[in-house]
Amino acid sequence: MKNIFVSILVVAVGFTACSQKDSSEKTSEAEEKQAVEMEKTDAFLGESFSIENEIQLASLVREMDSNDSVMAVVEAKVTEVCQAKGCWMKVDLPNGESMRVTFKDYGFFMPKDLAGKSVKMVGTAKKEETDVETLKHFAEDGGKSEEEIAEITEPRMDYKFVASGVKLMD
Repeated sequence: MKNIFVSILVVAVGFTACSQKDSSEKTSEAEEKQAVEMEKTDAFLGESFSIENEIQLASLVREMDSNDSVMAVVEAKVTEVCQAKGCWMKVDLPNGESMRVTFKDYGFFMPKDLAGKSVKMVGTAKKEETDVETLKHFAEDGGKSEEEIAEITEPRMDYKFVASGVKLMD
């Protein structure tokens, strides 16, 4: 009888723990969705900034090619957004390459449907090597196929921008 009681107690605790985990996961997802929806309604995500010192993307590329890092305010058209959380985006550069934009201290996220829209952003730009593991992670977050991910075998030099603030333009 004692073994039956202990078994029932263990099963009950297990169900309670599982239901609490599901509830906390749902709460976390709801909070994330609400945060992105709130971000969509605000003109600025992250820090607000003055757009008076904006430079052209072509000038930024020239500066990145000749300096370790460049502080800048630029306008760009978003071509891709992380579909997992909105934790990065890509913008096209005038030299035919793209630049990955991440967000300072992982402090804010972009709406996942931002591709095709313009943004102004402030932050630090630089050109540096991205390792294979990170490239594969980004490809996975971007929704690439298993075959496309498997083709990534070499690190590459990338343009990167760490934004402290982003202003949605469209």
